[in-house]
Amino acid sequence: MDAMRENLAYLIDQRLYESAEILGSFLISAAGPGSEVSAISRAENLVLYADALFGRQEYRRALNLYRQAQQLCKVAGHAGGSTRTVPGSPATVASAGLGNAIQSGSYRAACAGVGGGGGGGCVVGGVGGGMSIVALDTDVGKAEVRLRVAECYVALKEVKPALTELEAVPHRLRSLRLNLLLARLYHSSSYDRAALAAYKECLRQCPFAMEALAAVAQLGLSAKETCALLPQQEPLPSTPSSRGGGKAAGAGEVHESCRWLQKYVEAQAHRTANENAASLDEYQQLVSRFPNNVHLQLHMGQVEASQGRNEEAMIHYQKARTLDPFNISCMDDYALLLLSRRSPSSSSALPAPNLQVEAGHLGGAGGGAGGVELKRLAAEMLGVGAGRAEAWVVAAALWMSKGERGSAMAYVEKALQLDDHHFPALLAKGAILLHADRSETAAVAAAAAAIFRRAYTQKQDLRVFQGLVRAYLRIPKLKEAIAAAREAVKAFPNSASALSLLGEVYLQHGDSRDKARKVFEAALRMDSRCGAAVTGLADAHSMDGRHAAAVDVLERHLAVDASDWIHVKLGFVHMAANRLPDALHHLQTALSINPSNENAKRGLNRIDKLLKGGDGDEEEEEASLQYGTGGPLFE
Repeated sequence: MDAMRENLAYLIDQRLYESAEILGSFLISAAGPGSEVSAISRAENLVLYADALFGRQEYRRALNLYRQAQQLCKVAGHAGGSTRTVPGSPATVASAGLGNAIQSGSYRAACAGVGGGGGGGCVVGGVGGGMSIVALDTDVGKAEVRLRVAECYVALKEVKPALTELEAVPHRLRSLRLNLLLARLYHSSSYDRAALAAYKECLRQCPFAMEALAAVAQLGLSAKETCALLPQQEPLPSTPSSRGGGKAAGAGEVHESCRWLQKYVEAQAHRTANENAASLDEYQQLVSRFPNNVHLQLHMGQVEASQGRNEEAMIHYQKARTLDPFNISCMDDYALLLLSRRSPSSSSALPAPNLQVEAGHLGGAGGGAGGVELKRLAAEMLGVGAGRAEAWVVAAALWMSKGERGSAMAYVEKALQLDDHHFPALLAKGAILLHADRSETAAVAAAAAAIFRRAYTQKQDLRVFQGLVRAYLRIPKLKEAIAAAREAVKAFPNSASALSLLGEVYLQHGDSRDKARKVFEAALRMDSRCGAAVTGLADAHSMDGRHAAAVDVLERHLAVDASDWIHVKLGFVHMAANRLPDALHHLQTALSINPSNENAKRGLNRIDKLLKGGDGDEEEEEASLQYGTGGPLFE
C-alpha cells in the first residue's frame, strides 16, 4: 500500500495526472471502510486522488473527494485521534510555503532527509528523492487541504465558499500561497480593507511577491508604507526563519540590493495617484538598469494608454513584442490601440481555434499598417494563449476593425468567461455596445454605461471616462455625463483628451456651445494633435453654421492625422454646406482607408438621395456629426 501511495505522489509531482488518476482509483478502492487502514490514512489517500483529479481539471470531483477527506479527519478526531503541532517538525516548517498539488519544491526541501516513522499514516521519503504526502493529522496538513478545497471553488468560480474555507485557517498556519489567494478573492470581491491586509501579510512573508507590491499600490498604500515592508537587511536565499541574517541597513532604509524594488514601488504608487509623469520617470530609471525588461515596457505602455497617449503607448508595446514575440500580457490593450490605425489591406482568412465561440474565421483585417499588425497579432495570440482572456480580446478587436460587432461580442464574452474582471475585455464590450444600431440607442447605451462602471471600479483610465460620457449622452443622462467628464478632468488635469470630454457634454446643450468651443480651443492649446478636440471644435462651428471654420480646423489636422474619421467629419461638414462634390471626395477617401466605416457609408447614401432630388435624412446627419456617437472610443 505504501508503494502505491509513494508512486501516486511521484506521478502527481511529475504532472502525469492521467496515470495518477488510474492509480488513485486502485488506491482508494483498496483502502475501503472494511480494511484495517486508519481513517487518517484513508483521508490522505483521498487527498492524493483528489490532487490527480485537480490536475486533470475535474474540479467538482476533486472537491467532493477533498470534502470526504475532511469528514474522515473529523471522525478520527472525535474518536480520540491526536493532532500534531510539534514546533520544528517537517509539517511546521512547510507551513511557510506549501506548493501546488502535493507540494512544491520548497515543501519537498523542507521534508528532505526526514524518515518515514512520523506516525498517523504520514509517508515521507521514498520515490523521487524526498517525495512527501501531506499529513492530515497535523494542523498544517488540514490547512493545506482547506487551501485545495478553496482552489477548487475558485476554479468553479464560486468565490464565497472559497473565502469561507480560507478564512477558517488560523493566521499562524496561512502560507504565502494561501494569503495571496485570499487577497485576490478579497480584491475581486471589493473587500479592499481585507485585501490590503492580506497583501501586506504576503509581503511580510516574501517582500519580492511582485503581484502583492502592485496590488497594495492599487489599493492606496503609500510608497513609504510599502517600502517599510521591504528588506531592511540583505536578503538571503534561505528559509524565512533565517531571513534575519545579513548586513543591516539604517533604520527605516531599504537595503542597497533592493533599491530597484523601492523604485518599482514608487512607480506603482505614482501610477495609482495618476501622477503619470513621475511614474514614467521611475520606470525609465528602472529600464536603464534592466534594459530588456518586457514587464517594464508593458507597464509604461499601460500608463501612456491610460491617459490617452496612444502613439507613445504603442511604441512601448511594440518594444515588448520585439523583446518577446510570444508574450500575451497587455497585448489586448495593444490591439485596442491598433484599431485607430486602419487603412487598406488584404482580406485573406485566418481560421479561429475550435473553442466553440465563433464558427467561422477571423477573416481579413480592417486596415493597413494597424490592420495587418492586428491580424498577425490575433493569429499569434490565439496560437500561443487560447486559454488566456487577452488572446480573445485581440480577436475581438480584429472583428471590431471589420465592423462585425456580433462576432466581436462573441469573442469578448469568451474572454469574460475566462476572467470576468478582465479590464480590456470590459473596455471592448462597452465600445461594441456604444456602436450598436441607433434603433436601440437608449437601452444599449445604458448597458454600455453599466459595463464602463464595472471597469471604473478597477482603475482610473481615460478610456473608461470616454465610454461613460458617451454612453450617458446617448441615453441621455446629461447630469451624469457632465459629472463623469469633470471627474476625468480632475483625474487627468494635463490631458487634452480629458478636457475635450467636457466639451462634448457642453456641445449637447444648445445654450452651452460657446462654452464648448472655448473648452475645445483650450484643449488644442494643450495638445494641437488631440483628435477629440479637433473634431469637437469642428462640430461646434458646424452646428452654428460656420462651415468654413469647421473645414479649416479639420483640414489643418489632416496634416498630422489623415484617418478615416477626419475624412468622414469633413464629408459631413461639406454636405451641410451643400458642397456635395467635396463631401463625396472625403467620404470615398474614408471608405478607401477603412471599408467598414459605417458613418462614411451612411453619408454616401445620403449624398445619393440628395443627387436624386430627395432631402436626405437631416436627423442622421446631425447624429453623425457628433463625435461622441460615431467616433472610435480608443482615440
